[in-house]
Amino acid sequence: RIGPLNGFWARRNCCATLHADVTMRWLLRCLAYTVWQARARNVHFYTYSDTIPHPGLCALAEAAYELGHGLRVMGLSKRPGYILIHNHSPTLKFLMLQEVLEYEVSKGRIHEDDIVIFSDGHDVLLQQSLAEIFVAYSRFPDWPYLISGERNCWPWPHTHPSHGTWDLNDQIPFANQSWTINRWIRFLPEDFCRMIRGDGPYPYPNIGLSMAPAKRFIEVLKRNNKIVLEEEMNDQGAMWLVIFRYAEELNIQIDQHAEVFLNMLEYKAGDLEREPCDKTWFRGAGGFGRPPRNALTNTTPGILHFNGPSHEDGVWPSCYHVINGKFRRKEHGHAFYDIDHDILVGTDNICDYSWYDIHSFHAHPLNHYQVDFLEGFYKLPVDPGLLAWRGDASAVDKTNFGSEADL
Repeated sequence: RIGPLNGFWARRNCCATLHADVTMRWLLRCLAYTVWQARARNVHFYTYSDTIPHPGLCALAEAAYELGHGLRVMGLSKRPGYILIHNHSPTLKFLMLQEVLEYEVSKGRIHEDDIVIFSDGHDVLLQQSLAEIFVAYSRFPDWPYLISGERNCWPWPHTHPSHGTWDLNDQIPFANQSWTINRWIRFLPEDFCRMIRGDGPYPYPNIGLSMAPAKRFIEVLKRNNKIVLEEEMNDQGAMWLVIFRYAEELNIQIDQHAEVFLNMLEYKAGDLEREPCDKTWFRGAGGFGRPPRNALTNTTPGILHFNGPSHEDGVWPSCYHVINGKFRRKEHGHAFYDIDHDILVGTDNICDYSWYDIHSFHAHPLNHYQVDFLEGFYKLPVDPGLLAWRGDASAVDKTNFGSEADL
């Protein structure tokens, strides 16, 4: 559950509005209401990975264990690289997430009103507790599907400098394509970037981070995945169409002010009050550490996403070492939940990189223990209930660019 720390933060926010001469009766009513509000919904943190171990996944899992109630990882029954042979874009993550959320709701593991956070698995760092993230999210009205915002418009062609500098138009063919928004409106590829109404410095949606009640999350995934499968669109492009077609109906909001999420692509020095990442950057379980405020929005987002080329320089490794130093603790029960195999995976040994200096997002060799672990790990059976729920015709199991047996 969200736990006592979340109750503390909710109480602080509520009671801060009371005057010093408030009566004890009203104070107790305030405390009772905020504790009820904090405990009314559980928060579940999901991610996807087909690679174990990975320094980024390990850092996220150990921070989530200390700052919440752990990380739920899907995809580990697949071999490393499966996402690349599945389709032309990482559409696999949302296809799998829909099946997993529906399955876990059906099994009673999560409630449809519980809050679900979903993030990419390797390039995301948790810098505040799930309790604090929940409080920031709860300021948005009516429990929306909140998707992170970024400065770069992707995957659409850029027609103005304000659309960002990372333009992949030469790599994504859109010739002679257009998409229906409703019966009156049809968009060409070059229309999308200019049609977003910018209300903050991060106007464009990025599917690497999102958050919503499970029921709403599932409904958004259904719409997104239907577009992916029927209109041959990558998952990010599909989400744009979901936003344009269904934002009002599904209460979809883009975190344009980085109140919860911060995408680091096109980060510029001075955007944050301190440059990433010094030793006090991440808030530990005891409350020590102070993540910097965003100088552009005066907010302190809870989760950082080093999306696109933003994890290719030296910043991500430096931040990894800081967060690893903050949360890496053996013999404290650190683990994450492997959804595919329905087991807890301890991180004490599998995530031990003390023998190697992580200096790159991509370079993370295996030691003898990790190799031995993986030999047994990949022999584990997949949860039979999940397999039955998935069935024989799941899009998750259909690869377009090779065979899983060759990985």
